[in-house]
Order: sequence, then C-alpha cells, then structure tokens
Amino acid sequence: MWSKKLHNSIPYLIRILGVYVLVLGIVSAVVGRTLLRFGEPASIIIGILMIQTGKGLKSRTRVSWYFTMFLIAASFFAMYTRGFRRLYFDIIGTGFNILVLYILFKYRKEYIFPSRLSLPVEGKLALAAISIAVIYGVAGTMLLGDEFNPPVHDVDTAIYYTFTVLTTMGIGDIFPVTNGSRLFTVSVGVLGIAIFLGAITTFLEYATQKRIKEVMNVMEKIDLIGLGDHIIVCGYTPIISDFLRSLKSLKVPIVVIVQDHEVSNILENEGYIVFQEMADNIEVLLKAGLKKATQVYLCSHDDAYNLLIALTIQKFKKREGLNCKLVAVVNLSKNAEKFEDFCDEIIDVSKVLNDYMLKSKGVDQIHS
Repeated sequence: MWSKKLHNSIPYLIRILGVYVLVLGIVSAVVGRTLLRFGEPASIIIGILMIQTGKGLKSRTRVSWYFTMFLIAASFFAMYTRGFRRLYFDIIGTGFNILVLYILFKYRKEYIFPSRLSLPVEGKLALAAISIAVIYGVAGTMLLGDEFNPPVHDVDTAIYYTFTVLTTMGIGDIFPVTNGSRLFTVSVGVLGIAIFLGAITTFLEYATQKRIKEVMNVMEKIDLIGLGDHIIVCGYTPIISDFLRSLKSLKVPIVVIVQDHEVSNILENEGYIVFQEMADNIEVLLKAGLKKATQVYLCSHDDAYNLLIALTIQKFKKREGLNCKLVAVVNLSKNAEKFEDFCDEIIDVSKVLNDYMLKSKGVDQIHS
C-alpha cells in the first residue's frame, strides 16, 4: 500500500530529488571551487533534467521511465567522480535514488504510453553520432594520455579536451606531442565538424518542417469549416487502406491523424485531409472536427496509444455530451477487454484472423 502511494507521487519525488542533486552540485562546486571538474557540472545538469522529467512520469510515458532510470545511474556516476566529498549528503542522495529506482522498477509495466515528443529518424541518428564521437574522443584521449602536454590521466580532462576539439574551439592549453596523438586529434576534429554541422542542419530542417506543417494545418482547418458528419481516423496501418478507399469512393468525408511524416505525405497525395499530430491531444481532435464527427476509428498499430486516445475522447464526450461512435481496432486479443469501457465497438484483428483460419477448408482438412 505504501509503495503504491509513493508511486502516485513519483513525479514530485523525482523533482525533489532533482532539486537536491542540483543544489548539492552547486554547493560542491562553489565550496570546493571545482566547477571545471566533471562531477559537479554533471550533478547540476542531472538535477535540472530530473526536475524536467517529472511531467513525463506523470503521463506514464515509456520514454520518461527509461530516461529517469538513466538519470539515476548518471547520478550515481556523478557522485563517484565527485569523490563523495559530501559524504552525509551523498548517503541521503543515494538512499533517495535507490527508493525511486525500486518504485519505478516495481511499477514499470504501468509506463506504457507513448511520448508526445516525436523526433525524426535523422535526429535520432544525429544524437547517436554525437554520442559515439564523444565516447571515441574520451577513450582515445585516455589511451594516449602520455602523448599530450600536459599528460591526460583523468576522465574530467579527457572530456574537456574532447569537447574543445569536437567543437573546434582549440583553447590550446593541452596539445598533442606525438604523431599518433596528432592524428587522433585531427580525426576527432574532422568528426566534430562533420557531425555537429550535420546535426545542426538536421534539427534546423526538422524545426522548419514542423513550422511549415503548422501552417499547413491551419490551411487544413480552413478546409474543415462547414464539414460535418465526417469520420476521423486516428493512426494508420496498411490493413485499413482499402477501408479508407471505400469511404472515399462513397463520398464520405475523412480526416486522418497520423504521426509519421512519410505516411502523412502518402495520404495527402491520395486526397485525404491529414493532420500530422498526436491524436491523444484533445486540441488536435477538435481541429479535426471531433464535435461534428459521426465516427472515430482508432487504427494505430500500438494498442497503448489507441487506449490513450480512447480515454481522451471518452472524457471529452461525457463532458460535452457528444454522440459520435468510437471504434477501436485492437491488434492483440489480450488488450481487447481494456477498451470495453471506453469504446462503442471493438474490432479484434487477431480474433477475426483466427476465426477465419479456423473456418477455412484447409484447416478443417488438416484436423480431419
């Protein structure tokens, strides 16, 4: 019982822990005059991120769970690199971290909802490339430590040198003195130029496309003025493509809400009104004309995401007294009962396929 109560307050606990880690990092840096060491700045950054991640934990998103686990591990590492110079405070922080870690691990299955943050594949690859470059730079600097002047023998200095080379700042207080270390430094610099420029270009392109999409959504909203008795489709899988074409051939107005950029472009080219947004956002559903829609179909390949949309729509329907029919396309039979209290109709894809195969002549002949 006590752990369940603590779990309900976990977003606030992680924020409290974040404030504690942040203050401890600042105090350690000021009192010990070690702001340029790795442990203190890391504690400050980890504390800020813990404070920010509380919102995601409140929404029970998968990404927030994984990210919080990473931050707790990073907090332990930061305390280790700081050398436990504030022993009593570190003991308190360690105990708090272990408590939060235990609660999150015990209730890990409740963090099933997708994140609202949608980053393109190119953005994820850019972040991965930056991480690999940093690891390469730090590891190489440590291995070639005696080939620099002054020699590099600690992680703090290796990280510092790596970032000065990757970002091409070139402060000059550490420099290579052998051919091997010079070649290594050149390789890190080339990686820095290529990766950081590529990452900046990727994120600028993503921001620009997002802004253009917002403008396009405004134009699409204008198209929806006067539209009524239409159908909203949230999510997309190939199995509903014929269903959409049939509705279109019957002149039934359709509005599709999808996250994927490529799917959005394909559907737009086929003549559908498309919103590239998260369908569990009530503002997006209202832009799609939820108040005037006759039916809403939940067709994502992710049952957890479909359930989140169903909860959002059902709550709004009760508040506004709407009569639109809510239909969920469920991918796994074990999830079907979760939709019963929120949807008017459930289409269990696995069950439909199973029933068809059992009734087919081929299966009957095998059993006979």
